[in-house]
Amino acid sequence: MQSLRVEIVESLRLQVAGGDTRTKKLFYKQKEFMEKFSDYPSLVKKKFHNVFDKYGSSLFEIRLDIKRQIVFVERGPDKVVWLKICNHDELTKKELICVHDDY
Repeated sequence: MQSLRVEIVESLRLQVAGGDTRTKKLFYKQKEFMEKFSDYPSLVKKKFHNVFDKYGSSLFEIRLDIKRQIVFVERGPDKVVWLKICNHDELTKKELICVHDDY
């Protein structure tokens, strides 16, 4: 399994910091797990075919918990940038996921 560098945009870092203890714990657990075992099946990594970031790049998701996913973009073979936590309905209704941060 391949190791990976996970970067987090500032707006997401602030969202998590202001969240509840459970969300923080799950978020950083998934980050550590993805960095060590990026292809592990329990991350439930999926590529979107109809949702893009503000630069037109394809987006991916991994599961945070049963109701929420972490949306990210790949930046090369060994780096991803986590952009936002979304629920399933938010992801299926959009064609574009925007964050104000540059990445």
